[in-house]
Amino acid sequence: MKQDIKKLQEFVGQNGIDAYVVFTSDDHGSEYVVDHFKTRAFLCGFTGSAGTLVVTKDNAYLWTDGRYFIQAAEQLKTTDTVLMKAGEEGVPSIFEFVKKLSNAPKIAFDFTTATVEFVEALNKNVKGVELVDSGEIIDRIWQNRPEIEPTKAWFLPSNAAGESIESKIENLQKDLEKQGCEYALVSSLDDIAWLFNMRGSDIQYNPVNYAYAIVSADGATLFIDERKLDGKCKKILDENHISILPYGDVYGIVSAIDGKVLIDKEKTNYALFSRIKNAKETESFPTTVRKAVKNSVEIKNMKKAHVEDGVAMLKFMRYLKERAGKEEMSEISLADKLECFRKESKNFLDLSFDTICGYASNGAIVHYSATPETDKKVENKGLLLVDSGAQYRYGTTDITRTFAMGKVTSEEKRAFTIVLKSHIALARAVFPKGTTGARLDMISREPMYRFGMDFKHGTGHGVGYLLNVHEGPQNISPRAFTPKFAVLPGMVTSDEPGFYEEGKFGIRHENLVLCVEKEKTEYGTFCAFETITLVPFDIDAIDVKLLDEGEKAWLNAYHKTVRKTIGKYLSGKDLKFLEKATREI
Repeated sequence: MKQDIKKLQEFVGQNGIDAYVVFTSDDHGSEYVVDHFKTRAFLCGFTGSAGTLVVTKDNAYLWTDGRYFIQAAEQLKTTDTVLMKAGEEGVPSIFEFVKKLSNAPKIAFDFTTATVEFVEALNKNVKGVELVDSGEIIDRIWQNRPEIEPTKAWFLPSNAAGESIESKIENLQKDLEKQGCEYALVSSLDDIAWLFNMRGSDIQYNPVNYAYAIVSADGATLFIDERKLDGKCKKILDENHISILPYGDVYGIVSAIDGKVLIDKEKTNYALFSRIKNAKETESFPTTVRKAVKNSVEIKNMKKAHVEDGVAMLKFMRYLKERAGKEEMSEISLADKLECFRKESKNFLDLSFDTICGYASNGAIVHYSATPETDKKVENKGLLLVDSGAQYRYGTTDITRTFAMGKVTSEEKRAFTIVLKSHIALARAVFPKGTTGARLDMISREPMYRFGMDFKHGTGHGVGYLLNVHEGPQNISPRAFTPKFAVLPGMVTSDEPGFYEEGKFGIRHENLVLCVEKEKTEYGTFCAFETITLVPFDIDAIDVKLLDEGEKAWLNAYHKTVRKTIGKYLSGKDLKFLEKATREI
């Protein structure tokens, strides 16, 4: 690994380049990618889903956010790569860093994996910067680079989507007219999946296909590897008057377009953008917003998925609680067992991400992934954090619960309860329609601030409908301060505050919540959240004295809903355990 990054440093030095930038994403700005695009991990060893590697002729630097500080420090400790903790005091941004390299720095990267958004920010922040497209060097350095293997595409049944392909395309055509554009280039993989009611499995846990789409008033074209499409898929596309062209042809087609093309700068790569003669950017791409606001069928089905997920989680909770201290359990074995419980559902398709199962100090690693080398034995004490989710035939789930595995310290109980107070604060929030994610984030964090506590990740992210577990445009975090990040009725978003004591424990409480209109008055439309996750919080870890009457009432009401809703699908010892786990406090 060190030798490979050295080859890149030699390339940088020999070609008069000041820095080579390696991104996390693929050609579509995806958060999760296939192995072929994991260049950053190949070069420096850091495997997190967010991070940017900057290589100079003498050194290498990795920028990542607070979710990954602990993990990155561990994975980089045997390398010469310097960890740059983004957002921390005294740590320069990537732009501030490269600006100091030269008066007119020469920056190289693979244009196909750089988003338009990044390049625009680079040009804005670093005056006189020269950009060099050098993706081919990675192919030369990375011997036996994994290929992108095509998987089969499939379509949602008409009764599962809630809206036809024809209707979605017509709405996008109307959006184009409003934007004064003749064409829309759809680059986001989950937007394409939503637009065509099409799913796949090109990226692990993300039911999407590598594809592009161009939509105009004349129709729609899907750029995709035809090996992915069987006769049934082609028939559906033909019935909806959708043309099919090879995946790579999109570059030539956009080059030939003379009309104005609407693009998503967060998901369009710079190589493709450079070929468009007349591009228009928009703050929120139309399909991204429409996808995020779930229709009535999607909402109904997502609630069904959460009932099935709640049953699986309840069985898992009983399993680990009854066996703690009696049977040998480890992080990996418990993650596998949880997957087995989910697989009992005939509607289970896959996990929605790699299960995070962190015991004791490993729980403090926000996006921890157990390996045979790090796999901890779970003892009859302390806290176990389990962040997991699934893809069902009619919805995506994402849930985190922190469990007391026996005796817990007063410090652990206190932290557990304070984080729960933050979770409840957001769950109970009432707010004007159009409220930004930053304002909602403050509502969640305020109870923790009162105790001098905080966490270095967002409070909430959107979740797709049998799609990606992370979805925009809505986002609940301190940085989500523009209208683009507003949480609107119909959006499904996570509520997941946490607290992480490095070397000791981690706590996170996560439910998915549906934004609904609560009431309209002379002062406006007000919204609230309806919790759709149906799993008990571990009462054994709660310090009841720290909860006020309103918080206790919310928790008791929530547990009553869980008991009534999933109880009808349980019997025997599982039902008895549910009744105990949802007892009033």
